[in-house]
Amino acid sequence: MASVGDGGGNARAIDVLVVDDEPQMAELVGTYLERTGDDLQVATATSVGQGLDALDDPFDCVVSDYHMPQMDGLTFLERVRDRVPDAVRILYTSDGDAELMIEARDADVDYVHKQVSTKQYAAMATHIRRRTAADSV
Repeated sequence: MASVGDGGGNARAIDVLVVDDEPQMAELVGTYLERTGDDLQVATATSVGQGLDALDDPFDCVVSDYHMPQMDGLTFLERVRDRVPDAVRILYTSDGDAELMIEARDADVDYVHKQVSTKQYAAMATHIRRRTAADSV
C-alpha cells in the first residue's frame, strides 16, 4: 500500500484513495482492501488537504470517512466529483443517520456503514470492482 505521493501504479489495477483523519483506520482499510486481490492498489491520506492534493494522480475510486476536522466527508466527495468526475465515491462512516444516507444517495455517493470486519472489507472491495467496471463501460 502506498501513502499519498508515493507514485507508482499498475495499469491493470483499480486505483483507490482512502481518506480518514485517523491514520490507523486509513491504513487498516487500505490493507484489507488490498488483501482481497491484487487488482486493488490503495493509497491513503489522513486529511482532506492530502486527499485533495492526491487527486493530481488518477483514482478510480475514493473512499472517505465522514467526520473529519477540515470538512465533512460528503463535502469532500463533492469536491472529488468536481476534480475527478468519473471516480466512484464512497462515504465510509459509522454515522448511521438516515438523512445522511439520503444526502449521499442524492449526491451520487455510495454509503457504506463503517465496521471493522474482514467480511465488510471484502464486500466493499467487490462493490468497488463492480462499480468501476460498470462506470468504465
